[in-house]
Amino acid sequence: MRLTLVDELLLLTRREQDARSLIGATELDCGVAGALLAELALAERVQLVNGRIAVVDPSPLGDPDLDALLERIAADRKPRKAERWVSGMRRDGTRKRRLARLAAMGVLEAREHKALGLFPYTDYTMRDPRPRQELHARLEAVLNGAPSDDRSSTLLAIAHACRLDRKAFPEVDGRVRRRRVKEITEDEWAGRAVAKVIASIQAGVQAATTAAVIGGSAGSSGS
Repeated sequence: MRLTLVDELLLLTRREQDARSLIGATELDCGVAGALLAELALAERVQLVNGRIAVVDPSPLGDPDLDALLERIAADRKPRKAERWVSGMRRDGTRKRRLARLAAMGVLEAREHKALGLFPYTDYTMRDPRPRQELHARLEAVLNGAPSDDRSSTLLAIAHACRLDRKAFPEVDGRVRRRRVKEITEDEWAGRAVAKVIASIQAGVQAATTAAVIGGSAGSSGS
């Protein structure tokens, strides 16, 4: 069973007891988009050139989501910054497709429901906890000082950007975790791109909320 960075991120976000997500949809979708980009970089299909994503090898990897993204980047008229790709991909349905893939692999189990008896939706429970347990043990060891490889460092950088590391590894001392994350993720551009997009979205939400409150207050005082 070969898990991509996206698959590993999705497993890391799932609580083992019920497979519910530890983080919100915004953080998760940005993380998934960043993990797709990072997987292409680890596979030496793209690289960061002057702060922008450039294709260095257009040959497909055999994964539909990765190959589709690689084609999009190659077809783009000019190289774009990583955060532009993260922002553009975060609503393209990748998360749902990858969860369905994990269910098809036997790691998760899909369950169909209807909200209010009308609106269908799918949630997932943990069918085979071993891949998540092995992943968690590997990353926990890295956070506690074990040597890190490129995949582990990249995944931890994205998890940190999604504010997942604290929730996924509560057993690791906070000071130890923060120091180690800083050590191994300092040069990880995918994590920085994810963090920038999340911050931008949250700033926009806060600005809209503030404007609505001010507008409501002005309306009340004028009535």
